[in-house]
Amino acid sequence: MEHETSTISRVTKLSRFEKLWQTFCRWVVKIFYRQFEVSGLENLPEDQGIVLCANHVNALADPVVIQAATQKAIRPLTRSGLFENPLLRPVLQRIGAVPIYRRADPGVDVSKNTDTFEKCYGLLAKGETLIIFPEGQSHDDSKLSLLKTGAARLALGTIKVTGVEPAVIPVGLTFPQKGQFRSAVLVQFGKPIELTFPASHTDELKAIELTERIRQGLTSLTLNAESWEEIHLVNRVERFFALRHGRYHRRNLQQRFRAQQRIIDAQKLLRNHEPDRVRALIVQLRHFERICHYCGVKDYQLSLDYRPTLIVLYVLRMTGMLMVVFPIALWGIANSYIPYQITKHLTRHFARGTNQYDTAQMVLGLVAFSSVWSLQIYLIFQSFGWQWTLTYIATLLISIPVLLMVRGEKQRIVENIRVFVLFLRKRDLKSYLRKKRQALEKELAKMVRIANRLSNH
Repeated sequence: MEHETSTISRVTKLSRFEKLWQTFCRWVVKIFYRQFEVSGLENLPEDQGIVLCANHVNALADPVVIQAATQKAIRPLTRSGLFENPLLRPVLQRIGAVPIYRRADPGVDVSKNTDTFEKCYGLLAKGETLIIFPEGQSHDDSKLSLLKTGAARLALGTIKVTGVEPAVIPVGLTFPQKGQFRSAVLVQFGKPIELTFPASHTDELKAIELTERIRQGLTSLTLNAESWEEIHLVNRVERFFALRHGRYHRRNLQQRFRAQQRIIDAQKLLRNHEPDRVRALIVQLRHFERICHYCGVKDYQLSLDYRPTLIVLYVLRMTGMLMVVFPIALWGIANSYIPYQITKHLTRHFARGTNQYDTAQMVLGLVAFSSVWSLQIYLIFQSFGWQWTLTYIATLLISIPVLLMVRGEKQRIVENIRVFVLFLRKRDLKSYLRKKRQALEKELAKMVRIANRLSNH
């Protein structure tokens, strides 16, 4: 036992490249996502092999996000075709990725999976962390796809061959605005899944039952709706609750996720028992949103009371932004405009679905920005020498983070000023919209009480 513990400690110690890779993943995630939230890290054991089972909604961005969420070195199980890419192959080899040979891929010898599983058994017995996507491939569906049994067979095979039990951890990935730059991502590590079975169970029955347990674990950590239209409706209702009674109730991503899950469950009940009432509420909600959209008014602006103190503070903040922050951000825009446009246009060309947008933007953005900035640095060095080159690099290091920080702030300032003037000109408009919103809040509260009563029966 002592020897086994020391082996695990030695094997799981990060190499220099693995540390560099983790830093790179965190850097990419910090740049690409405005909000990055992780929960459930306490569920990852320190002295045990781990099989991370994650939903797969964002192609190659998914393993990057998960690696950024943990200090552990993660060995992804990756389709064999990616190893044929000359750019990806050296990275995959250095991070310890393991090839999976899929029947759906043309010309693939699936018998090689025997060696793949044997390698995985050994890695898990040594305390390594593997990640597998049981859905098989990335998708744009609004709910989990049918799970393959590979993750279950991997865990059960490790126990059978090595006698060492790995921890099977479901991982939920939620991207509220998938495909949108500077959006958000929530990573949730669930509790380890139970790996004991009745003695009468065959290996096949164990694999099927464990796959079902994994599905249940992933279902609890993901939003599962019948359509994206339903997801959008749930988002709108959740925003209503966040801004109820004229006050903004700040929530982190996990709190919003839990609220959206409850709304999805309530909506399913209400659609079955109160379909007419649900349809009427949706019509009212859409009508209210159309009016707000036509007037250019956001929900949170209805809760603002334009007191003199608030106006003075806002003017001071806006003046500081205009005099100090925005000039720095403008320099960042000047240096980022060309690579940003290149990335945007190439992403539209290469990404074949919303689930590939984040990956395409990460990869293409890395190439475009590094290439353009390297060329600019080279030209400045050739024309002006080292002193100006170092000065230019320093301005990049300052202006780009400022640009990311204030991205969208200019638009919000313009919108708030325009709405402030609109409410001054049309004093009854704000009162009218507030009354419409309060009526919707009351109807939503009634629906919540009905859903609670139905769920208790």
